[in-house]
Amino acid sequence: MISWFQEALQASMNIYTLKVRLTSSHAPAKAGDIWRVIEVRGNQTLHSLHRAIFKAFDRWEEHLYSFFMSENRRDPSQEYTSPIDIEEAAVGGVMPGNAAVTRLNALGLTPSTKFYYLFDFGDSWEHTVEVISVHDKEPEGRYPVVVERHGESPLQYR
Repeated sequence: MISWFQEALQASMNIYTLKVRLTSSHAPAKAGDIWRVIEVRGNQTLHSLHRAIFKAFDRWEEHLYSFFMSENRRDPSQEYTSPIDIEEAAVGGVMPGNAAVTRLNALGLTPSTKFYYLFDFGDSWEHTVEVISVHDKEPEGRYPVVVERHGESPLQYR
């Protein structure tokens, strides 16, 4: 029988390798050519992933954000949002998930799964997140970690 401690330890050993591609229409013409590869532990939250994306794209001013597990951004049952925005994001009485407590391991992500990240609801910085791999390995160092960068980050404000 596996103890809760062993289960938690095993969950922390899942490393998700994610490719985060900027897809905003207001970004440079080749926005899809701007991407980062980020590794995240399975026991880390979507909020931790948000912080990693925020830093990886050289942003400096925080805004609300949401992750969408499907392309339908009107379905709150598929949304995980900033903890501060949960009440306002409810649609038809359905509350979105809280990104601050939702761990990657809880999402059933597998290689080639795609989901979406929206940063700054006013300026709408859109990103596609693709799961490149999920590995069981002992984490070394601090996570999340940016392991690859491609293209210059556009200025958050022009």
